[in-house]
Amino acid sequence: MKSIQRGFTLIELMIVVAIIGILAAVALPAYQDYTVKAKMSEATTISSQARTALSLAFNEGNLSASTTNATLGIPSAASITGKYVTSVAAAGTAATTGTVTVTTRGFNDASIDAKTVIYTMTCVAGAQCTWAVSGTIPSKYYPKV
Repeated sequence: MKSIQRGFTLIELMIVVAIIGILAAVALPAYQDYTVKAKMSEATTISSQARTALSLAFNEGNLSASTTNATLGIPSAASITGKYVTSVAAAGTAATTGTVTVTTRGFNDASIDAKTVIYTMTCVAGAQCTWAVSGTIPSKYYPKV
């Protein structure tokens, strides 16, 4: 009787290992970017109080170049913290513009830790305020507004 061979050949196993290696090489960086973006969402959440206070100051006509956390009635910059946020500083730059600067921490990445995310508010009388995001972190990690 003939014996039937069973199993995989060495070349088949090597092809499978190569495919898994290629998939891992693509998936790992994408996953790491995804986790950083998820952590960065804390910047948006924690800064919402300061961004709302700046918008309200504009609507009430109290926004000026001397506007700070204290004049907005929110806690000091160093008091607003989170797991990935060191501080949140709000500042008026004129009667129609202001910024909220969020300083990051805890990412274990030198390109992100101790860097800033800056939300810039621009308002037009009789219309709404718009927000733009910039900062010193890589732009691919900017949170949504």
